[in-house]
Amino acid sequence: MINRALILLISTLSLQAMDPELPKAYRYLDIQEVFHQWRHEEPGQFIFSGGDFNGDSRYDGAQLVVKQATNQIVLLAFLRQSDGQSFRWIELTNFPMESIESIGIQVIRPMELAFYKDPNSAVKSRFYLMTDAINLFMDEGFASVFFWDAGEQAFQQIWVAK
Repeated sequence: MINRALILLISTLSLQAMDPELPKAYRYLDIQEVFHQWRHEEPGQFIFSGGDFNGDSRYDGAQLVVKQATNQIVLLAFLRQSDGQSFRWIELTNFPMESIESIGIQVIRPMELAFYKDPNSAVKSRFYLMTDAINLFMDEGFASVFFWDAGEQAFQQIWVAK
């Protein structure tokens, strides 16, 4: 167990080292906050995600963090800017702190998705992701996808499961 925790800590620190420094309003989740059985005893699993979200061929990222002022879980994305050194931070959604017990994120590659235009309806539509996107899911629950809308220059959210 100690070896697994040490490997996890090194892996988490490596991921954080690749990502830009968090804005001061946020903090990383502690290992104790994300140690849940459904994560297969790997607390970092489903907390960090990365890909090219806006199609500019630069590494972008997303992570679940804590907003210090509200003590809420926040899905925070960053887009690497053209200078390669600066980042645009975007807060996508937030949840009560206890939600970390069941929510996670992962990158999904371009693909066709079936989604609900209206989360209160049973009717699904089809959509093709042109760039990497962020899948936000709940263990045995809802799932939505945040994708970059090039026309709006903003992330949009679609519901893929209820």
